[in-house]
Amino acid sequence: FFFSFPLQPQPPAISTRHADKASAPSTLIINNMADNIGAQAASVVDEKIREFRSLQEEINTNRSDLGTLMAQRNENEMVKQELDVCEQDASEGSEAIVYKQVGPVLLKNDLGEAKETVEKRLEFISGEIKKTESMITKKDEQSQQLAMKIQEMQSAMQKAAVEAAKAAAQQAA
Repeated sequence: FFFSFPLQPQPPAISTRHADKASAPSTLIINNMADNIGAQAASVVDEKIREFRSLQEEINTNRSDLGTLMAQRNENEMVKQELDVCEQDASEGSEAIVYKQVGPVLLKNDLGEAKETVEKRLEFISGEIKKTESMITKKDEQSQQLAMKIQEMQSAMQKAAVEAAKAAAQQAA
């Protein structure tokens, strides 16, 4: 088997049907370039949109987590109020007995120890709430900036498409 390759590249064949329009091949090249640039820009925009959607999913997850943390904080605040009532009863002379559930078993727990545990839990939950809120704020800002960037890119693509269409129409005329 023997293959022969020309030493110099051959120019593309030009149809003689367009002999009266000398600009037809250049119009085709310009249109192909515009299509390639448009496709590249569209893929960049699509990637930014995927990034935006991913950010929105993260924000929704964080907001769900925040709701869970707030419910836990409310529950622990109610427990703290009940323990305060028990402490008042104990200071008035009645006996306050606190039980702690460990699995399926109730164990007797010291009132002071129970209050301390609940207060530490509330501190931890409050810290997690602050951290989650700041994360949501940060992701919201990123999301807004990305949305603005996407809008700018889409606007630029639309302007470029209009200009390319005008240029193609002028060359065709």
